[in-house]
Amino acid sequence: MNKNILILTILSIILVFSAFAQPKIKAIPGINLELGDRIQGQKAEQIVNIVNEGTDTLIILNVKAQCGCTATLLDKKELGPADSAKLSITFDTQNQGPGKVSKQVYITSNDTTNPKLTVTFSANVVQVLKLNPTSLTFDNAKIDTPITKLITITNPSPTQGIKILSVNSKFENLKVTLMKNSLMPGEETQLQGIFTPTKTGTNNGIIEITTDHPLQKKFDIKVYSWVNKK
Repeated sequence: MNKNILILTILSIILVFSAFAQPKIKAIPGINLELGDRIQGQKAEQIVNIVNEGTDTLIILNVKAQCGCTATLLDKKELGPADSAKLSITFDTQNQGPGKVSKQVYITSNDTTNPKLTVTFSANVVQVLKLNPTSLTFDNAKIDTPITKLITITNPSPTQGIKILSVNSKFENLKVTLMKNSLMPGEETQLQGIFTPTKTGTNNGIIEITTDHPLQKKFDIKVYSWVNKK
């Protein structure tokens, strides 16, 4: 009799444990990550450890990045209790910024209390040349009337000189001129844009800049226009 009671007790404990056993997902070092300053064109990499803090097997069903600028790689998808996996996140800054950029990675699992874990990372995307202003805007322009705008370009590096190899306008009826193409540390130059519109409406485009800097050989300056009738 006592033996049967003992067996029933053990079975009850097992059933209770099974009923409450569940996986629990956790991301280390956290779900909000700061990647710091990144030069535009660089790839920023971050390793996130996915840990199962639960008492049942954690199954990663899907890992999805917010956009094509972010790649992810998970080394395994099934994690026993106290087990972990490495999630590699690679963020391509080529077409991002300048300025603060935030992106998300979504991790779907069988954790019923947190089925979709969101990891957010932020980076401050900077250019090797500082622009003031950061874009050219020709507002309230008039047909056949030239309008001139300037951008001050500064080399913020305290040690490294930089050469601007080319400046090409990809914006209709915009002529650009660079005053000086070699900038020593701390030096600045000006980029002049003369826009002579031939039609009304709004438009946007870019100015392509190429440099001899190994980490940023190319970047774009955005151009906007709003043209009224005479």
